[in-house]
Amino acid sequence: MSYQILKLIVYLFSILSSMYGLSCFHYEKYILKGKLKQFYCLYLVASVSLGYLFASFILDFVTIHF
Repeated sequence: MSYQILKLIVYLFSILSSMYGLSCFHYEKYILKGKLKQFYCLYLVASVSLGYLFASFILDFVTIHF
């Protein structure tokens, strides 16, 4: 298995797990009326950002040479 394919799998898994983790919060009381599209845009950006950070940590941790 190529390292690029492994990176893609780790990134996708970490983005999906960050979306799952962010779904536990109740955002309904913080969303303004008529601003649902902006909220989903923010939710997507936050999920991708957290997923990228998590995947980068995992990939760097796995490739550390002691």
